[in-house]
Amino acid sequence: MRILRQARRLGEVVRVRLSYNYQRAPYRARAAGYLLAMSVVGGLMALYVALVLDLGERSRRTAEREAELYAYALTEQLLARQSSEFITDVMHGSEVPLLYTHPDGKPIHWRNIPWIDDKKVTEALPWESLEPSERERIEQFQRECEKNHLVRDIVVGGTPAGKLHHGDYRVRNQVRGILGGGILAISLLAVLSWFGLKIMQGTERSLLWVGLARETAHQLGTPISSLVGWIEYMRFKAPENPAMGRMADEMDLDLGRLKQVTSRFSQIGSLPELHLQDANAVIRAVVDYFTPRLPKEDRKVVIDLDLALIADIPFNRELLGWVLENLIKNALDAIDRPDGKILISTSPAGRLQQDVRIDVQDNGKGIPPQHHRDVFLPGWSTKQRGWGLGLALAKRIVEQYHGGRIWVETSRLGEGSLFSILLRDPSVPQKTRPGAK
Repeated sequence: MRILRQARRLGEVVRVRLSYNYQRAPYRARAAGYLLAMSVVGGLMALYVALVLDLGERSRRTAEREAELYAYALTEQLLARQSSEFITDVMHGSEVPLLYTHPDGKPIHWRNIPWIDDKKVTEALPWESLEPSERERIEQFQRECEKNHLVRDIVVGGTPAGKLHHGDYRVRNQVRGILGGGILAISLLAVLSWFGLKIMQGTERSLLWVGLARETAHQLGTPISSLVGWIEYMRFKAPENPAMGRMADEMDLDLGRLKQVTSRFSQIGSLPELHLQDANAVIRAVVDYFTPRLPKEDRKVVIDLDLALIADIPFNRELLGWVLENLIKNALDAIDRPDGKILISTSPAGRLQQDVRIDVQDNGKGIPPQHHRDVFLPGWSTKQRGWGLGLALAKRIVEQYHGGRIWVETSRLGEGSLFSILLRDPSVPQKTRPGAK
């Protein structure tokens, strides 16, 4: 028992160590491991295929030898050099399907011809006494043998005495099924391994961005604390210098904005709290923040609202605001004409009108059709200094944290883009949703 406990403890240590090294290994190393494992499995599969094919070939040659033995026994009987018991012993000792016919093709004797399921065609009855389905099966077997050239002529004294049709062992067909099943299983394993690698790659990429977001929030904590102190000092000096007090107020607004950004980054990777509220109110707040900061010199951009009466829906106010800000910023970057326009609209969705759809439309450059899905990939950006994180985080917030959808509804080069967001109410039964079964 002591040795058994020590063996179990050693096995657990090895398992934990391998798991730890596996988690620390980079994606390429794990991919190489998978490829090596698949190469070994592929080699074993090739060996398995060779053995199975060899078994099938041996079965075919054995069947041919038994058919030759029966043809010899039949010839000897016709020459009256052997008794009928000899040929009967030869046929009953074989599992190969056999059919002996007249030279004109009429069946005389048959053995081991498969019929329905595991049953075989009746052997003791004359040809005329067989059921129509049995005769049809024998004729079908005869045609198959002629098609596959599995027919031997029985010649006695230079005169054709009949024809011998022979099949193959059933094991050969079973071997083919085993071979096909094995290849299918290996192919399925390879496909699942490939999908596993892709999922693993996406998970690691997601964890990387989550770690980056949290580290950014942590690093912003120190300068924010310092700015709070400087703002309080400026307010303390405000009686002596009123302009400093106004500067402190403006800085306090921006500091609040910075705290909000830090809070958003810190929530990435954790489950946010969702509260039942009005999405229109969040949209108005985001637009009010952007309105005084819109371009006014080299180009003029306006943000219009078309907000419908919608139901309250559970969402996280800060995170949804972040998504809208990212969409507005991308729209501003895409607008290169002097009269830019951004339209944000809402509308009820779903069969019960309990879901909310938000559309953000601009008249900017547009997105090529082949990149409509790429815009949500982490690191994908058309801007030279862009990180490609905005829309990736927006997709994560909408789909993973809120159970909704975000997609490019339409986009044409030189005309603009339309991004759509669908926020669902989890309290609405799924059977009432469009397309639900």
